[in-house]
Amino acid sequence: MGLLSWIIIGLAVGFICRRFFPGRPGGLIATLVLAVVGALVGGYIGAFFNYGTLGEMEPRALLIALAGALLMVLVARKLRL
Repeated sequence: MGLLSWIIIGLAVGFICRRFFPGRPGGLIATLVLAVVGALVGGYIGAFFNYGTLGEMEPRALLIALAGALLMVLVARKLRL
């Protein structure tokens, strides 16, 4: 369930980012993919440092996956200028 949870968080963050920054180039699919990758990376980093996993639905793991997704989308947007 952990991997699926990270993907769902990434998709949700992608939709939210697309909603708040609609005029930026890149498209919906690119934003969703970046957010899912960011959530996966954040989730794996959280699991590596033993902050919890999303399989157990720990709030710290949820926040780390959320932060990873947001960070990935924002970095990609800044690099595209």
